[in-house]
Amino acid sequence: MPRFFRGNESDSDSDYDSTSDSGASDVETQQQKSTVTSNRFASAAFDSDSDDENVKRVVKSAKEKQSEEITEVSKAILNAVRADEWKDVASDFDKVVGIAAKLSKTLKDQKLPRVYIRCLYELEEATERGRSKEDLSKLNADVVRGFNKVKQRVRKYNKDFAKQIAEYKANPVVSEDESDGAAGATGGQAASEQREPLKSKGKSRATEASSESESESDSGESESESSSEASSGSDDSWGSESESESESESESESENEREGEGATHARYSRWLKKEPTKKKVETKKPAKKEKAQQRAAVQAAAPEEEGEEDDGFTTVGKGGKAAAKPVITAENLSKHLDSILESRGRKNTDKKEAVSKLEGLLSIAVNPLQKAKVLMGLVSAQFDSSGNAQYTPIELWHKTQTTINELLLLLEANPKISIFETAEVAEDYNDFKYAGEAAGLRGSIISFVDRLDDEFTRSLQNIDPHTPEYVERMRDTVPLYVTIVRAQHYFERIGLKDSICRIVLRRLEHLYYRTDQVNAHVEANIAPLPGHGTSTIVPPSAAGDMEVVIHNLCAFLYQNAEPLLRTRAMLMQIFNHALHKRYYVARDLLLMSHIQENVHQADVNTQVLYNRALAQLGLAAFRLGKIQEAFDHTLELVSSGRQRELLAQGVTQQRTQQLSPAEEQLQRQRQLPFHININLELLECVFLTSSMLIEIPYMASANTNPEARRAPVSRLFRRMLDFNERQVFIGPPENTRDHIMAAAKALATGDWESARDFVQDIKIWSLLPDCDEIKAILATRIQIEALRTYLFTYSTQFESVGLEELANMFGLSVAKVYSLLARMVYGGELQASIDEMSGVLVFSRANFEVSSRLQQTALTLANKVNAFADVNERIFELKINGGNAPGDRQQAGNEQGHRHQGERDGGRSNQQRGRDGQRGGGNQHRKDGASANTNGNGNGSGASRGRGARRGGPGGSGMRRGGGGRR
Repeated sequence: MPRFFRGNESDSDSDYDSTSDSGASDVETQQQKSTVTSNRFASAAFDSDSDDENVKRVVKSAKEKQSEEITEVSKAILNAVRADEWKDVASDFDKVVGIAAKLSKTLKDQKLPRVYIRCLYELEEATERGRSKEDLSKLNADVVRGFNKVKQRVRKYNKDFAKQIAEYKANPVVSEDESDGAAGATGGQAASEQREPLKSKGKSRATEASSESESESDSGESESESSSEASSGSDDSWGSESESESESESESESENEREGEGATHARYSRWLKKEPTKKKVETKKPAKKEKAQQRAAVQAAAPEEEGEEDDGFTTVGKGGKAAAKPVITAENLSKHLDSILESRGRKNTDKKEAVSKLEGLLSIAVNPLQKAKVLMGLVSAQFDSSGNAQYTPIELWHKTQTTINELLLLLEANPKISIFETAEVAEDYNDFKYAGEAAGLRGSIISFVDRLDDEFTRSLQNIDPHTPEYVERMRDTVPLYVTIVRAQHYFERIGLKDSICRIVLRRLEHLYYRTDQVNAHVEANIAPLPGHGTSTIVPPSAAGDMEVVIHNLCAFLYQNAEPLLRTRAMLMQIFNHALHKRYYVARDLLLMSHIQENVHQADVNTQVLYNRALAQLGLAAFRLGKIQEAFDHTLELVSSGRQRELLAQGVTQQRTQQLSPAEEQLQRQRQLPFHININLELLECVFLTSSMLIEIPYMASANTNPEARRAPVSRLFRRMLDFNERQVFIGPPENTRDHIMAAAKALATGDWESARDFVQDIKIWSLLPDCDEIKAILATRIQIEALRTYLFTYSTQFESVGLEELANMFGLSVAKVYSLLARMVYGGELQASIDEMSGVLVFSRANFEVSSRLQQTALTLANKVNAFADVNERIFELKINGGNAPGDRQQAGNEQGHRHQGERDGGRSNQQRGRDGQRGGGNQHRKDGASANTNGNGNGSGASRGRGARRGGPGGSGMRRGGGGRR
C-alpha cells in the first residue's frame, strides 16, 4: 500500500523501512529516497493536525517583543536613510521613539539595544551633514519636509542619549543585530548573492532526506555554508535556516530518537520559522568579513590615475577591447588644460572633479609658464566649486587663498611673466619650450583678489557675530591684507594703473575703520614682502605713521582714480580723521569736497559710506564738547528712525512698507560685518544728550521772548519729553532714554547736580576711548546750561542778582559766570546790564513789562473773553432785528419817509405840522441819531461796536422821522 494513503501509520512505516532496508542494495535505497521526497508535502498535510503537539512553541515576554520591534524599526530607518526616503524616516522615527519609551520602562536601569543607539547616531550624522539648496531642490517636497522634521526632532531627542552615542562613537563595533540590518540594507548585493545558493538548497534537501544516518555531519556543514551565503540577513532564506536548525537539534538528540522520529519530524519541521541560533550567526559573520576584506583588497589594488578612484568598471572601446586612458605629459598639458577650461560652466560638469584634474596638471607642469596657466585655471575652478552656497566654505576659501598666493609668488620669482586682461597670446605658441623669455598671459589678478575679499565679507555677514566662529574667522583678516598688498606690489611693478587704483581702494577699506594702533600691528606683517621697499605709493619711510600711510593712499586715488573711487576714498579719509578726534580736519575736508551736494546721485554703497562718515563726525564733535555741531551731524540720521538701514547695519521694517523677499535679500547683502558697525545706542545717546542741552534752555527762553518762534529744535526729543511727563507713575531710570529724560527734568528746574548724576550714570559712555574726559566736559556744560535756564525762567522775578551768588549756586567761577552773562547780554538773550563795580546783574524794565508767565496767561485769556463777547453781541443783534442786519432796517425807514411825504403833499392843513415835525426830527437827529449813525453803522471796534448798534435803533427812527418832515 502506498505511503500516501497510510496517513498516521507513517511513523511505524518509517521504523519498519529503516530496519528492513538496512541490508538492501543501493538501488532499493535510491528508490526509497525518491519516495520519501515525493510524498513529503502530502504527509505533512495529513500529519499537521495530529502532530501539533510535537512542534516546539516559542513564548516571548513583553521585553523580548519590544526589543525585536525596536530592532526591526531601527533597521527600517537605516535602510530608508540610505535610500533618501525621509518621509518614511519621519513616520518610523515617531514610532521607534514610542517603542523606546516603553522599553526603557521595562528595562529600567539597563541600556537600550545597540542598534537603536546606532540608528540615532546615523540619523544625527545624516541630518547634520551639510546639504546645499541645489541638492534639496532635486528632492520631492514631501521628502524635504520629512528631512526638516527629522532634523529638528533628532537634534532635540539625542540630547537625552548623548552619553550612549558618545560611547558608540568611541567604539563603533557592529553587533549581531546591526550586522543583519546592514546586510539587509544592501538588497541588491544580497539578491545577487542568493541566486547560486538557491540551486544548492534543493540538492542539500534531497541529500538530507535520503541519508541522515550515513553522512549527517557532512551534509550539515554543506547546508550551513549554503544558508550563510544565501540568507545575508534577509527573511527570505527561511528554508536554509530551518535546515541548519533541524540538524543542530538532531545532533543533540539520542540515537533512538533520530532513528524513530527523525524522518517524520524532518518532513514538516523545516517549514516552521524559529529563533535564529548562534551557529547560524557564527557561520554568517566570517563569510561577510571575508567578502568585505576581498572588496577592500580589490579597491586597494585598483590603479589610480589623475587622482580618481577606480569604481570597478573598465572603459571599453570598439570591438569590446579595453580603452587605454590618456597619458598626460608636459608636452600635451596645454591641450588637456584647454579641454578642462572649456567645460567650465557647462551643464552636468563635475566641478570637484575639474579641481582634482587641475591639481594633477599642476604636478605635471615643468616650467613657470605652465604652472602660471594651471594656477589661474585652478583659482577659477575653486571659486566655481562653491556652487550656490551663501558663501564659500572656509576650508575652500583657505585653499583658494593659498593658490592665489602661490600664483603671486610665482610672478614675483619670474618678473618676465605678466598677467593682464589685454595680453596677446599666440595660438601656436608651445609653452613646453619656454626658456625664460618675456611672456604675457591673459587673465585678471585683480578679479581674483576682489572675489576673495568679497567672499570673506560675505562669510562674516552670514556667521553669527556672537559666536567663537566669528572670532576665528576674523583671524583671516591679516593674511587677506597681506595678499592685497602683495597684489598691489605686483601691479606697481608691471604698471597697471586701473588695477592699482582698485587694489589701493581695497587696501583702504581694510584700514579706514581701525585705530592707528591696530593698523600698525597689521602693517608690520607686510614688511617681509619682496616689493615692500620698492613701493612708490607708500614709501618705507612712512610705514610707521598710519596717518601718513592713509593720506598717501588717498592722495594717489585723488590723482589717478575715477570719480566714484575718489569719492569713496574721500569719505574713508573723513571717517578716519573723525575716528581719531581730528574733527576740524574732517569737517573742512567734507565741506571743501562738496560731496553732500550730489551724494544722492551716488550708488547705495557710497551713500551708506557717507552716512557712516557723518555719524562719526557727530561722535568726534561730541568728544570735543561741540554740542551744537554734534546735534547738527546726527539730527537727520537719528530723527529718520531708519538708522539701521541708513548705516547698513540691519533691515528696518516699516508698518506702511512691505519689502519683497528679493528686496529684503538685497538689503541683507549690503549689510556691513558686525565688527565695522557703529554702535546705534551710543549714537542715539549722543543725539539725545545734545538735544537736551539745547532744547531745555530754548524752552525756558520763551518767558523773556514771547514773540520768538515756537517750533521745537528737536521734535524727537520734545515728543519723548512730553510722553514722559504724561506718565502717571515714573520709576527710577533703567535705560539710556530714561536717564536723559530724568536729567532733562532736573535741568529745567535748575538742579544741575541731579542732571549731572543722571547723565554720568549712563553706561554707554564706557564704549568711548576717553570716557572720563567726556564726563567732565558734560558736567561743565550741564552747569552752564542750568545757569542759562535759571536766568531765563526767573528773570522776571528779580530786579538784580549778584554774580558771586550765581557762581556759588552753580559751582562755577566768577570769571566764568561773568563771561557767560556778558555773552547773553550782548546777544540779546537777556534784557539786562552788568554792574562791574558792584558785581551785580541788573535787569531792565522791559523784563517787568513782559511780566511773568501767569500774567501772560491772564492777558491771553482776557483777549479770548473779549472776542467771545463780540460774537455774542452780534448774534443778539441778529435776533432782535428778525434775522436782518442793521443796514436792512435803515433802508426800510427810508421807504416809510417817502410815504409820509406823499401824505403831506395831499393836504395844506398838515404842512405846518410837517415843518414842526421837521424841526422836531432834526433835533432828535442831532441828539440821538448822530451817535447812532456813527456807532450803529459798524464803525466802532471791540465790545463798544455792539453797544452802539443797539443804541442806533432809536436814533435811526428819529432820523427817518426828520427826513420825512423835510421831504
